[in-house]
Amino acid sequence: MSKISPEIPLPFISLDRTLPAPLYRQLYEGIRNSIFSGMLKQGERMPSTRTWAEELSVSRNCVMQAFDQLLLEGFLEGRAGDGTYVCKQLPELPKRPAAEVGEEEVLPAQVLPPPEIRTAYWLPGDVMERDSETETFLPFQLCVPSLDAFPFATWSKISSATYRDIQLLHLGYNDAQGSLPLREALVDYLRINRSIRCTAEQIVIVNGSRQALQLAMQVLLSPGDECWMEDPGYNAVKTAIMQRGAKLCPVPVTTQGIDITYASTRYPNAKLAYVTPSHQYPLGGTIPLSERLRLLQWASTNRMWIIEDDYDSEFRYNGRPIPALQGLDTNGNVIYVGTFSKVLFPALRLAYLVLPTQEVARHFKIAKAVADRHSPLIEQRVLSTFITGGHFERHMRRMRVLYKKQQDTLIRLLQQHLSHEVTIAAADAGMHLVVWLLRDIPDMVVVRAAAARRLIVFPVTEFVVQFPQRPGLLLGFTGFTEEQLEQSVLCLKQVFADISS
Repeated sequence: MSKISPEIPLPFISLDRTLPAPLYRQLYEGIRNSIFSGMLKQGERMPSTRTWAEELSVSRNCVMQAFDQLLLEGFLEGRAGDGTYVCKQLPELPKRPAAEVGEEEVLPAQVLPPPEIRTAYWLPGDVMERDSETETFLPFQLCVPSLDAFPFATWSKISSATYRDIQLLHLGYNDAQGSLPLREALVDYLRINRSIRCTAEQIVIVNGSRQALQLAMQVLLSPGDECWMEDPGYNAVKTAIMQRGAKLCPVPVTTQGIDITYASTRYPNAKLAYVTPSHQYPLGGTIPLSERLRLLQWASTNRMWIIEDDYDSEFRYNGRPIPALQGLDTNGNVIYVGTFSKVLFPALRLAYLVLPTQEVARHFKIAKAVADRHSPLIEQRVLSTFITGGHFERHMRRMRVLYKKQQDTLIRLLQQHLSHEVTIAAADAGMHLVVWLLRDIPDMVVVRAAAARRLIVFPVTEFVVQFPQRPGLLLGFTGFTEEQLEQSVLCLKQVFADISS
């Protein structure tokens, strides 16, 4: 039952003692109009007459007169021992009440268009609409975690303990840089798993990798600065660069990652480069050591920042894990971005930046504070305990085995049922496959036909900035059972058959 607190005044109810209308009549009209307009909802409990009298500085009899009239007309109802409520069964309400006592008749004003909404995301409207809605977990959605394999019992136990001792935490505004226990836990994790050496003072916790990218563009770029971006590449980066007013510099992707020769020749004055060196998004390649060193040398010589987005490096299935680019950086040019959205669950909304120095981290901390003050504390404390207790590492080991099995399953099914329609790109890591269409069919045609059958596939062309790609699709394989994958591949097979007919 909705209830209006007696301690809180209702600002939409006011009395004007300069008007000739009696105060009780003004109060009656004010409450009735508030019901008409929806400011007071059906079933809401009204403050007591004594509270009304105190709030409005009128006699209680004045309030009771107004209430009596509203009760008589059926706008309010009294409940013995429980107070007065807005009636649940109201009389039919006109669209707009007539002019009341003390009101002047208002002539219709000229209808003018509303102020202009100045939005520009530099992406197709359907892409932005999709990204702003609740994500649908349908095959072959990208980066869907296997939530049925997540240790929710352990997570819940840690969460309960955190809330049980919540009074021991600082519950005011917290450090914009993030919870110190989480940053300290990340120091050890990154050193062991990603060959990154840093201190807790170099880490800033953010709300997802998109916020990390937005802050990086804000802190590192000025309007007009040139910024290298992999093409095809992550659309959120394109938006972040353009919103900052910087110049987007698309750089083609080769089998060895971003084409450094092209970038350095075409855009030698660039201030920043965005790369996904361990698993290029979306095509999936890996920058070899020689090219990594070459990129670092260029950045050092030309005073260029590098943003290393290591979005799913935990999931490498063949060979040894590849050390992060940041671990090879000796000049302080690399800013490392990691996220828990892919490896745990997206709703957690926690990611982090590793900055070259404490001074650089201080600038990011200030930018973070300006954006939203700080990330939620409770989730950070739960996650830090989850990591230090060894649960995170165990979960990652299980997921690598499970995701490798799911990847193998999808590859086998595609080869069995769709070898005449697609060729599968090599994939040593990640949570999705890239398949190239063998027939000359626009990938968007397949995407729309698949959507009609409740399949979510992404076209490679959606990630293209400037350099065309042949028609291809991104297929996520994580988070789906073998039975789901088999049914979905057969459904995709029928999609191709329908297109041919």
